Amino acid sequence: MPHSGPSASRGHLRLAVAVTPHHVDSRAGLSLRAAAAAIVMLWLTATAWLSAALALAPLVWRRAPLGRRVRPMPPREARVIPFQPRRQAR
Repeated sequence: MPHSGPSASRGHLRLAVAVTPHHVDSRAGLSLRAAAAAIVMLWLTATAWLSAALALAPLVWRRAPLGRRVRPMPPREARVIPFQPRRQAR
């Protein structure tokens, strides 16, 4: 029996936005936008480098533990662990 109500097959088209005509930007406008994007990228890069340097700065002031020991520790002797004797199959 066919459905007698409104068709739901094209209901999504009512939500579609009307396409606006594409306007062409001038070369000067595009150049200004490109320059602004480059300045923003340089600012973000400089901020990232500064943040990384500030995060790593405490490592500069803290002395590394290398060369701090007064006398070197004697090397530990290697222990030889004997294998257990093999059992024979019965």
